[in-house]
Amino acid sequence: MGHEASLSIIEDVKNHKFLMIHHERGINKGCANFPGGKKEEGETMEQCVVRETFEETGLSIKNPKKVGYVEFPKFDYYVHIYWSTEFSGEVKSHEGEVSAFWQDEDKIPYAEMREADSNFLPDILAGKYVKRR
Repeated sequence: MGHEASLSIIEDVKNHKFLMIHHERGINKGCANFPGGKKEEGETMEQCVVRETFEETGLSIKNPKKVGYVEFPKFDYYVHIYWSTEFSGEVKSHEGEVSAFWQDEDKIPYAEMREADSNFLPDILAGKYVKRR
């Protein structure tokens, strides 16, 4: 298998908001998305999603639940999607890479997201497990 990666959907249940990031560089520059990134050698996917979430947002998540899996064979990427409602810490942006922000559930910026993300997100928000290629 090629590159495994995580995507972290963090919900603030009390305030009906989701933590998103805006990419400031790289292939996703200018796009809104959720925290995540490549799995490092020797770590589990759960460890990956916790680490990447912390690195990009400053939040420590607990008990991430796997809610989807998306394959991008053209790019040799395989993304495991997790949902968390338990978190601690303060949101911090990773200057020059991503800026993190809380977004109202009913105002998710689908037009600023990559097509693949905007296609599967409604199903995940509706409580469905997503498996796409």
